[in-house]
Amino acid sequence: MKVLKHIKKGNICYVSHIDSMRVLQRTLIRANISVKMSEGFNPHPITYTSHPLPLGIESEEEYFVVANDDMTADEFLNAFNSNIPAGMKGIRCYDCIKNPNFAKNINYCEYFAKGNFLHYKTEIESLANLKSLVISYDFKKEVKEQDIAPLIYSINVSDKGITMVIAAGNPNLRPDRLINVINEKFSLSINISDIVRTKQLVIENNKILTAEEFLREYIK
Repeated sequence: MKVLKHIKKGNICYVSHIDSMRVLQRTLIRANISVKMSEGFNPHPITYTSHPLPLGIESEEEYFVVANDDMTADEFLNAFNSNIPAGMKGIRCYDCIKNPNFAKNINYCEYFAKGNFLHYKTEIESLANLKSLVISYDFKKEVKEQDIAPLIYSINVSDKGITMVIAAGNPNLRPDRLINVINEKFSLSINISDIVRTKQLVIENNKILTAEEFLREYIK
């Protein structure tokens, strides 16, 4: 089982998660990377990804898991990078004993929104300490409400921007919805294109691990 860490940057961040999956899978075909198939009446290549990114947000840390065991990690990475668009270039590849199941195990993601917001540092960081913070958003032609306070782990403001650690998976908080709250409360104009996913995180034994730290127990 190969676990590929890759980026998603530039114009390709405007490609949907489903279409990004197609890009990744077609890259495997172009690179002649063999992939084990599922069993049953409709076999398909066994691949997995980490949590989807909202459209327009870049990422420094995405994961693509592929059921392949006839290449070394370096061979896989080189073949992949020779055929993938530059915006999704692989950074590292790990040879693992089994699927780390990021969709289940990733609990939080770290996002960074660039800009100098030090004037509002105390007020913005205090959002992480609220007991309740209910927002409204449009979803499939309906207006839904969500209390996002329990989904915010931390918010830190520096002279370079805002670092947010928020829930991923189920439950999930989209970073653009939190940024919309910050924009409305402080009359700011942070764009979705200013947001980057920087880390994916796992809570294990009451400790927060990066995805790569979590992977150590799976690496051959």
